[in-house]
Amino acid sequence: MKEGNILEIKDLCVNLMTVRGIIYAVQGVNLNVKEGEIHGIVGESGCGKSVSTKAVMKLHDEEKTEYTGNIDFLSSKGEVDIVPLNKKQMREIKGKDIAMIFQDSMTALNPIMKAGEQIAEQLRAKLGLSKTDAKKRALEMFEKVGILPAEKRYEQYPFEMSGGMLQRVMIAMALSCEPKLLIADEPTTALDVTIQAQILELIKDLQRESKTSVIFITHDLGVIAEICDSVSVMYAGRVIETGTVVEIFDEACHPYTKALLESNPKEGDQGEYMKTISGAPPLLYEKFTGCPYAPRCDYATEECQGALPETVVLNATHSVACHHYKRVRGEE
Repeated sequence: MKEGNILEIKDLCVNLMTVRGIIYAVQGVNLNVKEGEIHGIVGESGCGKSVSTKAVMKLHDEEKTEYTGNIDFLSSKGEVDIVPLNKKQMREIKGKDIAMIFQDSMTALNPIMKAGEQIAEQLRAKLGLSKTDAKKRALEMFEKVGILPAEKRYEQYPFEMSGGMLQRVMIAMALSCEPKLLIADEPTTALDVTIQAQILELIKDLQRESKTSVIFITHDLGVIAEICDSVSVMYAGRVIETGTVVEIFDEACHPYTKALLESNPKEGDQGEYMKTISGAPPLLYEKFTGCPYAPRCDYATEECQGALPETVVLNATHSVACHHYKRVRGEE
């Protein structure tokens, strides 16, 4: 692994076995996450964001999932490739070294178990704390994420809490063992705008305090601009562009990235039709031999149909997989 990286995903493929056949959900993803940074992943629904990040924790049904490639992670015990690990080995990493905030907190928590006890149980299992110490630590986490009064909330069941409060419980649980990597899978999707802003601010503050690396998955480019240091744009199971937030927003080189930015509502657009991306993302029942975005792309040529674009490194932080990235940048 390169110095400074906590996670390196190389040529990751995730194939899911379904009643309709094999879904090639992730087709050769390459992604690096640096220590202490917030790395955003953005793209349309079905592009492979959640599938590729859940593969980091091997959360898919192992009997119906095939992984190939490498997921190199710098755990507390040293560098490890996650792909070949078995369930017992993964249990040592899950929750302790890598934690996840799931998209729907309403279904992620056990409805018949007290909210505080769910965190305390994890602390006893992962860190070996006594019942007294685990409860004390859980109450500290409740206070840290703004779940007050902590003693009262500890005794409540999930159905007694609001959506915003449940999301705070999920964040407290994810950070309770001080993981090295936190995966946030669209943690604000089901929340109203006011609570969303509070949750984003909370994640930023906790990340800054604990120096935890974060992978933040979202559809919202505004959230990406506000919270992330770097961004990967995904399409049809592949990473098609990676860069810093400034590079992605100001120097986008892939037609899909530019289309996403142009379709994002902007101040002063009143009275105008919103720009949209024509067509629909492809189904993933076969591997691509050409550029998967070609049917929707204004820059597409015969070359795009016949060959899968290779990733071009533009500088130390910016890379793109497109045959015509120079045309998109206005260099041709």
